[in-house]
Amino acid sequence: MTLNFDPAPVRKNQSGAPGPHAATARARPADPFALRDQPVADAFVMLSAPLAREAFRHTELMAERADAELLEGLRSTLRRLRALWWAFEPLLDEKEARVVRKRFKRLADVAGEPHELDAACDLLAHAGDRRQRIEPVVRTLRQERREASATSCVTLRKAHVDVLLRRALADARRRLEARAEDRTLEAFARQRVSLADDLLGKREYRAARMKRVDAKALHGIEEAATRLQCLLELFAPVLERGQRRSMAHLLAAQAALVPLHDVLASEALLRRVAPGLGDKTALHEAARWLSKAARDESRAAVKRLRSLPHCA
Repeated sequence: MTLNFDPAPVRKNQSGAPGPHAATARARPADPFALRDQPVADAFVMLSAPLAREAFRHTELMAERADAELLEGLRSTLRRLRALWWAFEPLLDEKEARVVRKRFKRLADVAGEPHELDAACDLLAHAGDRRQRIEPVVRTLRQERREASATSCVTLRKAHVDVLLRRALADARRRLEARAEDRTLEAFARQRVSLADDLLGKREYRAARMKRVDAKALHGIEEAATRLQCLLELFAPVLERGQRRSMAHLLAAQAALVPLHDVLASEALLRRVAPGLGDKTALHEAARWLSKAARDESRAAVKRLRSLPHCA
């Protein structure tokens, strides 16, 4: 099971520190009234333009420097672009929209490699009595981390993100204009958020009544939470009022799943770098500790989810 939602809103809520989306807040349209009554096709252009500018700016800067902050900014922007395509998918060519989302995800994963390595090192540093035995693994991961920013930047430059994005934007706009959709963005956004909120609630309710909540059920909740988060972030300019319940629902669900997400992401990273790790004993110890942590966090996630008011 892989949990792939972006837990930034929960971490900000818990710590008070800005999450990785803080930088991309600049990209949101400043005037909600300019968006609310726009036809869907025009609203898509208004929402995508500032995100595209952010992506272009990040990729241009990569020609001059390679650092984790720049990569994290690009990753956040690519995630929001991927969410934009998901949000408008009912009005696009669904097959092509899925292809575009997969490309954005692949690029975001490349940009996020330094961040994932940092997170894995931090997690393994809290391995208790096994910390000394897995120290060779942590050293290897830190070495990978020192090289990761430069490697990710080279890969992203070769991927020609700007060309891919311009082509995807043009294709999506043509498709939306050809549909002649007469709904305003506000009507479309409220419908999409309502459906996503209902889906998350139904999956939580179902899981709360299962005798044993399996990985598939947790993944379904994670997926529904991801979709609700995407829609609330993208449509925030036109949904500023009347969405407090949805946001509270989302934050509660994500708070239950964030610790499990971190452990599973570190497990996946360890599998990716395993061939380059020379100390197999240390590797085995690290894998065992993460596996136990995943089981513990799964049980804790289920307990938290069952305690939510809407699951009672």
